[in-house]
Amino acid sequence: MPHEALILPIGHDLGARSAAPDVRLQQVRVGAELMELTSSEYVVWLLAHSVDEDAPLTQRSLAEAGERFGIGRAETSATIERFVGDGLLAEVVPGEESALSFARRHRLTPLLFGLGPDPDNVGMLLIGLLGQPLAQVSTPLYDLWTWAHLSPELWQACEVAAEVARQQGVTDPEELDPELVLGGVLGSLHGLLRVRAAYLDRGTAG
Repeated sequence: MPHEALILPIGHDLGARSAAPDVRLQQVRVGAELMELTSSEYVVWLLAHSVDEDAPLTQRSLAEAGERFGIGRAETSATIERFVGDGLLAEVVPGEESALSFARRHRLTPLLFGLGPDPDNVGMLLIGLLGQPLAQVSTPLYDLWTWAHLSPELWQACEVAAEVARQQGVTDPEELDPELVLGGVLGSLHGLLRVRAAYLDRGTAG
């Protein structure tokens, strides 16, 4: 049975502006392009950051979440389709060509602070605000989150992470194969996006 595509939000939230006394538009930057979203569009884009931390976000679960905010499924589906075309959302199936295509066209940029090792969980590290951890991640993911923005695309960041692991004598194949590194990142992305620990943007080839 084919896997459902994950829905990933693209862009950096820049806040709202008043287009008129009773109209607010939310500004999202994608690459060098500034896009303005209506309230319902912005809700869909926000929900794409994560709905349920224990379940992957797909078009179906995003449409169900939209209903809880008073947005009909048809409207949510139409918004998703339009956003995929505009580059505000991406559909990705981990382990398939769409994942590599996505990674070659987008980059990951950190937003919060790296807080270092979790004193209560050996091998895990914390991301958040000073004195306020918001995400707990593995050492490989923490390292990639820290350095990924220096690579023009996420795929190159995965290649660099695999090469650094090899040089450090790591033997775990999930850290040495760039495609497996990417699979791990995709499986953890919504956890980072949910708490705004990072955002996805167009890469130099995107």
